[in-house]
Amino acid sequence: MKLRLFLGMGALLAASATLAHHSFAMFDQKQVWTWEGTVVEYSWRQPHVHIIVQVPESKTNPKLGGTWDFESSGPNIGARQGWTRTTFKPGDKITVVGNPKLDGSRGASLKYAKTESGQILYHDVERKVTPENTPAT
Repeated sequence: MKLRLFLGMGALLAASATLAHHSFAMFDQKQVWTWEGTVVEYSWRQPHVHIIVQVPESKTNPKLGGTWDFESSGPNIGARQGWTRTTFKPGDKITVVGNPKLDGSRGASLKYAKTESGQILYHDVERKVTPENTPAT
């Protein structure tokens, strides 16, 4: 009886963890954009790290201006890629490369970030988008 109860509890916990995770399907994986701006907020927490960036208005590309929410991996994956809870602070200059949201709102999935000193910090281990193959926006 205890074994069945234990197995049932394990199955429920596994199912709830699966339901809790969300995908990156809301981002346009066919488009890769580059934003340059100033960090407003850096949230190092589960389930995903967020960087809020103020991007100045641009006459050459007006769709990039405004306040953007860049979503990254979770802190555990980010830490393995060199991120820390103090990687960015409000006021830091940043370049972000990622996939914009499909619905046109000011949010994006982060592929990599570039610090003011030039350090490249990737979002995940795939690294399909790199500085060498980032399209010009």
